[in-house]
Amino acid sequence: MAVPTKPYRRYRSRGGGDGDLDALRALNTREQAEAAPKPKRDPKADIRIAGAPRGRRWWSLRGIGVWGWTWRLGLIALAAVAVWAGLGFWEIRSAVEHSNAMITPAARRALDTPPGGLLGTPTNTLIIGADGRRGETRSRADSIMIMRTDPGGGDVKWLSIPRDVRVEIPGQGTQKINASYFFGGQAGVIRAVRSVTGLPIHHLVVVNFRGFPKLVDELGGVTVRNPTAIVNCPYPGGRTVSFRRGDIELSGTRALEFVRVRKCDDDFRRAARQQAFVNALRGKVVSPTSLPWAPWRGAAAIRTVATDLGTMDMLKLGWLQMRLDSKPGNRTVLAGIPRYENGVAYVIVEPDVAERQIARFVRRN
Repeated sequence: MAVPTKPYRRYRSRGGGDGDLDALRALNTREQAEAAPKPKRDPKADIRIAGAPRGRRWWSLRGIGVWGWTWRLGLIALAAVAVWAGLGFWEIRSAVEHSNAMITPAARRALDTPPGGLLGTPTNTLIIGADGRRGETRSRADSIMIMRTDPGGGDVKWLSIPRDVRVEIPGQGTQKINASYFFGGQAGVIRAVRSVTGLPIHHLVVVNFRGFPKLVDELGGVTVRNPTAIVNCPYPGGRTVSFRRGDIELSGTRALEFVRVRKCDDDFRRAARQQAFVNALRGKVVSPTSLPWAPWRGAAAIRTVATDLGTMDMLKLGWLQMRLDSKPGNRTVLAGIPRYENGVAYVIVEPDVAERQIARFVRRN
């Protein structure tokens, strides 16, 4: 009986051996793997952050190392600064719009055009303290000073004008300079100061003393170096006030008393006290320890004044106050001779002395 033949023939490579069979099997396995459908790649799995081990989610904090912590904290700090700056700018802009609305059109016309930007050229800003009294619709200028910022010279200077300086007011004759605000308003005092000093006035800031205590209290009080002691000096309301010489802490109410009291000395010492206070106030606003709250404190201060300065100019002025020096030698009170005329006490400006003072005021140190 014949043996049936196989329907296939066993493959054997030339020379035989199992090695070729193993190679054939490996080739077959590789071809099958390449032909198999590939799984879809998860895009999130490809997201890797510097310093993060492969395969770990980007938001995970495990095993990120020093560099990973550094860039994450830096990113958080940048975001916080951006939010702080944005909110601070919005707060200051809102306060400036409120203050700009209180400047009269006549005052804007009376101001001189600045020769350039605040950050590049010397600028004169007239600062008025108005003593609004109950029952009166108009006020007098209780304090008058010019602040000169000079970026090129690197300093801030102050020139105070005694409130009793004699001037000629159109339509009113001979008057004290503080009455120029009563008769002519903001524009009137600008013109009067320009006539006495010969200086251009580029910007205006008016502080109403009725809102003055709030300004100081918003800043948490102010430390002032008082140049002269005051003991039991009469003050409106039938009382007396005292301030020792040297560094003193002032709340809003005490600060108002400090800048207004005048019965125990003259306008020249009073102007020196006002300059000392303004310098201390400036130091409080721009202090490094106050920087986190500076926009909000600055906005609170701006809301208590009237000014023509826009938002960007206010920010520039704040920057200059931080960068420029304000030495005691940069504070000047316009000289004059006290004199009674027709029973009225005036201060008569000495032209030669005043000219030298003003020349020193505008000269770069």
